[in-house]
Amino acid sequence: MGAELSVLSRAALACRIGLSSLSTSSTSLFSGFPRGACGPASEVLGRLLRDEFGLDGFYVCGRGHRRLKRDQSHAWVEVDGFILDITHDQFTKTGLVGWVVPQNSSWHAAFRDVTRRSGFCTPSGWPMYPHDGYAAARIALAARP
Repeated sequence: MGAELSVLSRAALACRIGLSSLSTSSTSLFSGFPRGACGPASEVLGRLLRDEFGLDGFYVCGRGHRRLKRDQSHAWVEVDGFILDITHDQFTKTGLVGWVVPQNSSWHAAFRDVTRRSGFCTPSGWPMYPHDGYAAARIALAARP
């Protein structure tokens, strides 16, 4: 089943809004969102896509981008030819607009070392699962039909 751009955009925006609502919570993993939250944010977004829309994809982690610090990595979600990256704005001059971009994004393609993992972590696979982020994303999704 192919994913429609409107579904991907709706999920990405809802996840972005939900996680942003936690950015000032000192007890949340998403404190300071989006900075430093790309991995957990991508896991939450992937789970939201699977649970709410029946879509599966890949969790992707890139390293070795010429415009980032040597030890900096970044994570995003790939589904049906699209990249969903709800934390790219923590970096300057990515050239990206919106949270869903074509999979041939030149900014993402500039990562020299890319690891793709099928599926997304569930609470049983992640001892410190960000339940607050998943709940906030689902609330934001329900508020935006």
